Amino acid sequence: MRKMFYFLAFLTLIFTGCADKTPQLQSPSSNIIFESDKLGKWFALQNVVSLKRDDNFMEIEVTGKNNSDDKEVLTYNIDWYDQNGFIIKTILTKRKIASVESGKSIIIHAVSPSANAVNYKIRFGVPTEDDELRDQNVNLREYRGE
Repeated sequence: MRKMFYFLAFLTLIFTGCADKTPQLQSPSSNIIFESDKLGKWFALQNVVSLKRDDNFMEIEVTGKNNSDDKEVLTYNIDWYDQNGFIIKTILTKRKIASVESGKSIIIHAVSPSANAVNYKIRFGVPTEDDELRDQNVNLREYRGE
């Protein structure tokens, strides 16, 4: 009987002491949109976390990993939505290009442009020639300090 008590106490300790206390991940399907099937061959979503801060701004963080043997390039765009489902437009709402080295992770961290944001969507894609031309814009490069 004593062995059974210790065994049950041990199991209780393992299952409650090692419980994961991190925030629950949101379903990637509701807020993450993959615009290209090519991404599925090398890009794996690892973590999606969002929260409503005390100042009513939303904060999100998305982590993904390049599972291929080569450096890969992707584009992403974050759309913020108000309570009526309309996109909150700002000058920061632009598609961004990011390269991810082989076996490395990318972390996308963003804060909503307005306290009125209640939801978001992140659209991932692959760059087109138009995206690459936009990224090489002299004025944009000067603004970035390059």
